[in-house]
Amino acid sequence: MKLNRLIAGTLSMVAAASLGFAGAAVTSLTTATPAAAASVADGQITRSEVLARAQNWVDRGVKYNQSRSASSLYTDVDGGHKYGPDCSGLVSMAWHITANSGKGGNSTYDFASWSGKEYLGSLHDLKPGDAILKSSHIELFARWKDSADHTKGAWTYSLNGTGSPDVNGWEQDWAKGPTANSHGQVGDESWSSMQNFRPIRYKNIVDDTQSPPPAPQYQTLGDFDGDGRKDIAGVAGGDLWIHRNTSSPGDFSTAGVFVSSEVHGGGLRR
Repeated sequence: MKLNRLIAGTLSMVAAASLGFAGAAVTSLTTATPAAAASVADGQITRSEVLARAQNWVDRGVKYNQSRSASSLYTDVDGGHKYGPDCSGLVSMAWHITANSGKGGNSTYDFASWSGKEYLGSLHDLKPGDAILKSSHIELFARWKDSADHTKGAWTYSLNGTGSPDVNGWEQDWAKGPTANSHGQVGDESWSSMQNFRPIRYKNIVDDTQSPPPAPQYQTLGDFDGDGRKDIAGVAGGDLWIHRNTSSPGDFSTAGVFVSSEVHGGGLRR
């Protein structure tokens, strides 16, 4: 297509500006997206951070122990707090709360009466980072196995235990999540088993937000497709965009064409 042949030759003109950047070269504008700010204990926390904190225990191979003895507690990802390596300790850690910190976080009974959570109207209302609670057990909800059909069950983060502790309280179960841990275990619940739980939400959890698309950093006019009409070229967030002028007299319209996510001085790398 003629447009493709003309892009590379016009790229230096995109950097040379009607905006006053004459002679400047377009260098790579692609930058790493900054990580979401880490939460503070008992403060607001995004759903993605909750899941990342839970995954950290999976990655570290945290082993189940319900004794809540001082020697059995595990630190969270930042090392600032210690939690019991059991089902309720995992959720306490993932939510980054300090309730009952003296004993390694909430127990399931603590969660039932804890004012920091709210009950949801339906299991269908669950979002990633929420939890499901029943008598003596709790799991962190990761996602539905099929978002269009919740009856296929859910992936969870959990520490279930085996009921056969050794003399120090350790059991042959490890933190597990949607993908298999180093022992081949995954966390999941069937739809029928979920009927025994009540869905709950941490009051300080917030949805992740997406940044709006970046404003063009360079833009210029030119006939980039050779049809005799002025088009608009711009670089935004490291991406080169061409808005082709497809107008007929008295009817202005454009068609956007994404070209590349990596722009380098005077040229195009695909």
